[in-house]
Amino acid sequence: MKLLAFLVLPALLLGQTIAVFDSDQVFESLGEVTDARELLETEMDEWELHVDSLQEEIDLLEEDLSRTLMMSPERRQEKEALLEEKKIQIESYLSSIFGPEGLMERRNEELVNPIIAAINEAVMDIASEEGIQLVLDASAGQVVYAEASVDITDKVIDRVMSGND
Repeated sequence: MKLLAFLVLPALLLGQTIAVFDSDQVFESLGEVTDARELLETEMDEWELHVDSLQEEIDLLEEDLSRTLMMSPERRQEKEALLEEKKIQIESYLSSIFGPEGLMERRNEELVNPIIAAINEAVMDIASEEGIQLVLDASAGQVVYAEASVDITDKVIDRVMSGND
């Protein structure tokens, strides 16, 4: 809240023009976001199927090992080594896909960053065209009240949807 007061109070005192927009509303109104989410969900389903198949292999090996009466010590050692290998493989796969800086995170950035860039460009263009010196994002939770006349959310949506004409 102090940050908002720090930004807005001097702007008001100097007679600067302030506008707000709701990036969440802009984001939700764009079809590209839905397309990106659907594509990422499809890819996630494929990754999860692979995890499931690896887990099935582990389960089968564990089941095999539970029947130790019919297995030679050498064969048991082989199965235990294979089981350890499969567990390491699934952990590595999970980490590479779903872990920090994993494929899912990178893929999400690939799909979403161009949309965010288009939104930012639209905000800057509108601010420049309308002489707005400060634009606040209402979705960040720092804007307690904004008069409808300073809300440029619909303009941003229109601009992004039209390709920043």
